[in-house]
Amino acid sequence: MNSNNNTRPSINGKKAGLLAAATVALTLGVGVAHADPVTPYYIGGDVGKSSQRVDGNSQKRSSDSYSIFGGYKFNENFAAEIAYTDLGKVDFGGVTAKNKVYSLDGIARAPLGKGFGVYGKVGVAYAERDFSNGLGDKDKTGLKLGVGVDYALTKNVSLRAEATRFNNLPDANGFNKKDDRLSMGLAYQF
Repeated sequence: MNSNNNTRPSINGKKAGLLAAATVALTLGVGVAHADPVTPYYIGGDVGKSSQRVDGNSQKRSSDSYSIFGGYKFNENFAAEIAYTDLGKVDFGGVTAKNKVYSLDGIARAPLGKGFGVYGKVGVAYAERDFSNGLGDKDKTGLKLGVGVDYALTKNVSLRAEATRFNNLPDANGFNKKDDRLSMGLAYQF
């Protein structure tokens, strides 16, 4: 019976040690979760709907779209961002055009309080348009404009919605240079 009494304090001692270790780990984890972002770098992605003009601007064609981006916040009001945007496939007059854009943007943001903000975006965009039926590929560099709203879900994660205009798609085979895009996505700051 004496050996059973010696065993119980040993088990309770192990439980106490595990509980203490778990408490320390949890405390450190909470401290890390509440720490300010370590860097001004962020990454993100979004999905949206793209609307491209065809037939001398008389018609529009829509397609699903997505974008991945990364950026650097100089402060709460200014950032620089690079992005890859797939504007999807559009059919017109028996020709399919695949559209993608690589861009570098400057962003100016105004905080509105309680995690909300509005921003404007101006950038240079390199657009590639690949045509079906052996019509070749075209590319062009031009202007990109955008406006959006964002909301901080946590210190590191924000939700954003954006309207973007690409003014630089190669116009050929009945496809015009303008593309309007509405999107919603998430950004994560490290």
